[in-house]
Amino acid sequence: MKIGFKKKTAKKKTITQANLEESREEILAKGKKFKYPFQYAKHRVVINTLVICVTVLIAFVVVGWAELYKAQSTSEVAFRFTKVLGLPVAKVDGVSVRYSDYLMLYRSSIASIEHQQGAFDDSEDSEKQRNHYRRQALSSAEDYAYALAKLDENGISVSDKEIDDVIENHRTINGERRSDEAFRGIVKDNFGLSINEYKRLILLSLAKKKYSVEYDNEAKRIVADVRTKIEENGGDVSAAVSDYTATGAAVAESTDGLVDTSNLDGGRAMVASKLENIGDVSQPFVSSNGDGYYVVKLTGKEDGKVGYASAWVRFAEFDELMAKIREEGKVAEYIEIREESEESDVETNGGEENTEGDTSAEE
Repeated sequence: MKIGFKKKTAKKKTITQANLEESREEILAKGKKFKYPFQYAKHRVVINTLVICVTVLIAFVVVGWAELYKAQSTSEVAFRFTKVLGLPVAKVDGVSVRYSDYLMLYRSSIASIEHQQGAFDDSEDSEKQRNHYRRQALSSAEDYAYALAKLDENGISVSDKEIDDVIENHRTINGERRSDEAFRGIVKDNFGLSINEYKRLILLSLAKKKYSVEYDNEAKRIVADVRTKIEENGGDVSAAVSDYTATGAAVAESTDGLVDTSNLDGGRAMVASKLENIGDVSQPFVSSNGDGYYVVKLTGKEDGKVGYASAWVRFAEFDELMAKIREEGKVAEYIEIREESEESDVETNGGEENTEGDTSAEE
């Protein structure tokens, strides 16, 4: 008997939109076992990366804080670090003082001294001198920050032109104007600063000077009185300031012979050179050092050199204001600079002298 098998034929499935959706879901479901492990791994990489970044950032902040506020580093790296982050070093009656300004003032003073006298060593005496300049730089940075803030409150500012005029005066000596490259080199050698940093130094100095010119009315009164008395006393400068010498409000000085018109004397020789006749008296003018007013009487003139007698009337209002603020405990310093029991015998060379003096002195 022959047994036959009936060939079974599969029904042909009709392709519909529903079938396509079903197939798509089936394929995606099979692919999930490959997709999800990679998602989990990527998520873990992101978390690990964030943890590492946060850890590095915390370590960076801790090390930076320790270097600046504990070790009180004054290195080039510390200077750049504080410039970028804008960190404070003190606060004066609510006004923040830039750490970078303090370091700039300190480093420029040290660079100037070392350029003239050689590098400081590791001796105790050198450390005392460095400490002296740290204290001086921090006090100056506080003064400048407060002066800038007070000017800003009253809508007064130091213009770019004022800064450029000082720069131009520094780079032009005896009618010879230094090239950009030569001037950059002089600024770097004398102060260890770039041109932009040097401009910042000038800005700070001009701010304090401008505050005094605007608000020190007592200095204005005294210098006007002194000039009148010089005229009345037949040009006797010493007699003209006699009423103010006891308090130090005014001082009389004179040259020993003739000096060059580019003499580093706060601008007195230059002003004297513009007077025509022996005995002529200038109008009051602000010292290029920014520390007060001068009145100059021409006493000699020959071969481009001059002799003069001068009266200096100091700016006192701002210094008295800052002394009061400090006495009232309104200055908070974030670093501690050890005070020396004995006065340092080093020659002061603060920011004002650096920025307003003639950069050609050490060319």
